[in-house]
Amino acid sequence: MKRYFLLVTSLIMALAILTTTLSGCSTNNTSTSTTTTITTSAATTQTITDMDGRSVTIPAPSLLHNVAVLTSPQIIDMYVIGEQSKLCAVTNAVKQWPLLKEIDPRISSVPAVRSSAAQINTEALLQSNPDLCIGSQTDMQVVEKATSIPCLEIATNQTSNFIQAQIDEVNFFGKVFGQQDKAAKYVAYLNNTTSSVTSALANLPQDQKLKVYMGYNADHLTTYGGSTFMDEWISTAGCVNAAHGISPQTASEGGLSTISMEQILSWNPDIIVLDTGKPSDLYNDPAWSKVSAVQNKKVYLLPVGMFMWDRPSPEAAAMMPKWLSLTAYPDRFKNTDMTTELKKFFNDIIGYNLTDADVKSILGQ
Repeated sequence: MKRYFLLVTSLIMALAILTTTLSGCSTNNTSTSTTTTITTSAATTQTITDMDGRSVTIPAPSLLHNVAVLTSPQIIDMYVIGEQSKLCAVTNAVKQWPLLKEIDPRISSVPAVRSSAAQINTEALLQSNPDLCIGSQTDMQVVEKATSIPCLEIATNQTSNFIQAQIDEVNFFGKVFGQQDKAAKYVAYLNNTTSSVTSALANLPQDQKLKVYMGYNADHLTTYGGSTFMDEWISTAGCVNAAHGISPQTASEGGLSTISMEQILSWNPDIIVLDTGKPSDLYNDPAWSKVSAVQNKKVYLLPVGMFMWDRPSPEAAAMMPKWLSLTAYPDRFKNTDMTTELKKFFNDIIGYNLTDADVKSILGQ
């Protein structure tokens, strides 16, 4: 009995010691957890080198809620990186394109505060309460003079490497908004599209490349000459710009030049692309009757999507050379069609499913 009592007593003491030890361990763990907790706060600003080389401090991506983009083609960058909901002020020009309003009905109610270069309604801009403005140097100088809104300038004065410039621009927007992955997705798409055209036309002899004339405005006597983005896009499509020899020094802002009918007759282009009117306007005009493109019924309307394709937007940079190459050399693209290409671009990059009616509208059919 005495042995039994001693055994029980020993067991009770051992359990007491073990309980005390475990309790001590638990207390130590809690103390360690408490003393090593670190509180961090996210950065509220970021310093960006804009496309004109200026160092600008702007809100961090998470604090960019309202953004004014005041050059029309660059508004499309916002859709490429998926930040269009932050647009609080835009240009007059983007209001006129039905497809953009179909994709984003909200754009109709976003204030249009810029009518043309350096023509900005700064009072309306301030009322839109932007955290940031993005635009050309010409436009941002107006904003900076009249307001204290942080401004980023985009590059608008390139004379070469325009496809690379488009890549740089999308990457710039991606960095500003913390959307580098979406920017990289677009860049990969653009590079793949360009490479597919280059590959299909790799062995096309120089003397078999078709001559293209881009005819703008109601009289069709305005065009893009050499050292312009359109000149590069035409070349990428395996064609020759009829107006390549026009010096950019004689062109207006953006590289547009006014020419004469005599120049068109001397160039005698194989393909004509119009931004105004319709092909029958030229087919029925005696002044154009001797031009090869007119005689062979090779006059086409310039496609228009979210924005017109005669400006250097992300959409046009990816789609315009592709469309022109398919139009000029259909036999080299037998397994490719623009309906498929357009639907893929808008689905993969813009996140919108085009209907067949949308495609026909873009292509002016």
